[in-house]
Amino acid sequence: MKNIQILSIVSIAFLLAACEGQSSLDPIVAQDLAVERIDPDAALARKVEKALGIDTGALPYGVEVTASGGKVELWGMVDSTAARKRFELISAGVVGVKSLVSHLAVDPGA
Repeated sequence: MKNIQILSIVSIAFLLAACEGQSSLDPIVAQDLAVERIDPDAALARKVEKALGIDTGALPYGVEVTASGGKVELWGMVDSTAARKRFELISAGVVGVKSLVSHLAVDPGA
C-alpha cells in the first residue's frame, strides 16, 4: 500500500514538473473562449467563417455568415454553383451548426 502512495506522489510530481515553464493561454484562444461564453452565436459564425477561409481574406467572395441558436445563414454572391455547394457543405459540417439557410446567389462574374 505504501508503494502505491509513493508511486502516486512521484507521478504527480512528474506531471507538475512537466507543466512548469509552459506559457499562459494564447491570447487568441482566450478571446475565442470568451466570445463563445459571452455570445455563442458570434462564436459559431466565426467558426464557420474560419472553416470557409473568410477570416483570412483568402476568398474573393463577399460572403457573410450570421448565426442564431445554431441556425447559420450564408449571405452574398459566389461565381459558380460549385462554389455555392462547397460553402454550404463546409458550413453544414461545422460543429455546432444545427441548420443552414443559404442566401448565396450565383453570379459568374463575381
